[in-house]
Parts: sequence; structure tokens; C-alpha cells
Amino acid sequence: MFNILSVILAFSFGCGSFAQSNTETTSVQTPELIFKRAIQSIGGRKSLNKITSFQLHGVMRLPDGKPAVEIDLATKKGGKVLGVLTYLGVGQSRFGSDGSTAWEQTLNGQNEATWDIISDQALSTKVRQTNWLEWFTTLPTALHTTKFLGEEVFDGENCWKLRINPDDSNTEIAFFSTATHHPRGRRTTERTNAGDITLDVYFRSWEHVGKLLLFHEIVFSQGKDNEVIFKIDRIVLDTAKNSLFELPEQITALKEEEEEEE
Repeated sequence: MFNILSVILAFSFGCGSFAQSNTETTSVQTPELIFKRAIQSIGGRKSLNKITSFQLHGVMRLPDGKPAVEIDLATKKGGKVLGVLTYLGVGQSRFGSDGSTAWEQTLNGQNEATWDIISDQALSTKVRQTNWLEWFTTLPTALHTTKFLGEEVFDGENCWKLRINPDDSNTEIAFFSTATHHPRGRRTTERTNAGDITLDVYFRSWEHVGKLLLFHEIVFSQGKDNEVIFKIDRIVLDTAKNSLFELPEQITALKEEEEEEE
């Protein structure tokens, strides 16, 4: 039952439409053009850049429909982050930053909380694993390694597909609707000694949030009968207070210990 959830965590722990008639040929598509239209389709770069804070809440459910993980994430300009993952019936882990110090709280083998100061890169990875909107909107930074692969039906819709890391042994392919230009999801393939592991991620249930049009359902699929669904029931923009991102006392104590050692 927990197999696909384990795969998801290993892989990855994201106005109005700009629809055009689908008369464009494959030959005129470029990664830069596809990225540009995708950003426009959800509200535009200008609207995205105006966001000062982003908060979401949702629940991840296993293939049998049982809730497994409750997720709360808040981010704010200046590098402020707070993420809370509640593993139902098990315990809770957290990560965050006040803009200068990144940290995480995890559970050990005895389900006891442990606290650590982590790198900004490690924190960024955690945020991208939870906030798929950030994964999508930062794709243009990988433009120099992105390759256009043509057209394919993905999650029942004709899509342009882009390979994000063409020189990597593991593959990451992003899909964009040829009709609406919306990002429709991602396919990752990891090469292991036991063979290739492929995970499809579908973006569904598009709803307006202010001037943006955002997906509220993320499906992690290894086949129709093996899907985990992350349903986002709340997205709030521009209301997060700075006090939300204050360092936990355990992290403050760790910082003091490090300073004393220096």
C-alpha cells in the first residue's frame, strides 16, 4: 500500500486561459516559447512576481483513498518558509527558514523529534517537493538543458513535451497542453539496479486564486490502480505574517551552540 508513497517521497519530496487554436505545427515549437505561453496561461509573470506570500493546505491520500499525509506550506519573499507534514497516525515533521537560517525537524526510529540546521539548497528541494507551482514556474531556469521532444497524449490531453535534463541518466519530462498551454504534469524515470522506475505526476482541478489560475489536485501515478492523490483545499496569497516564520527555540539553541564552538 505504501509503495507508491515511498516512490513519491523519493522522487519529489506544484488570469484566464491563453488558449489558441491548435493549428501550430510541431516544427515551430521551442522550449522558450512553450514556457512563455505556459506562464501566461496561468496569469502571467507579472502577476506571479507580485505575490508576496503563498500558503497552501492539502491532504495526500493513498490508492485505497485513506488519508496519509496532511501538508501545510507557507512561503514569503525574503526566503521565509514554513512547511509542516503530518503523517497521520505516525507523527509530524517540519522545515523552514526565517530568511537567514534554514532548519528541519524530523522523526527518528522511535518517532522522536530531532532538530537540525540545513543548507539553503536542502530547504529549496523540500519546498519544491511540496509546492509544485514553484517547480513549474522555475522551469525556465533550466532552459539551457531543455529539449523539445514533440507531441504526446498525457493524462488524456494532447501535450507538447520537454525533456528538462537531456544529459542526465535519469529523465524528467514536462508536459504542456497544446490547446490551453497549461502545465499538465511531469514524468520522471529513475534508472536503478532493479530496473527503471517511472512516475507520472498529473496537474488537475484548475481553479482561480485571485488573478491566477492554479491546479488544486496533483496525482502521482504508477498506473491507473496505483495512484496517490494530493488534493489542495486551500491556497491563500499575500497574507502570511512574519511571525509565522520565527525560528523554533530548538533551532535557536542549536545556533547558539554553534556560535560557542566557533
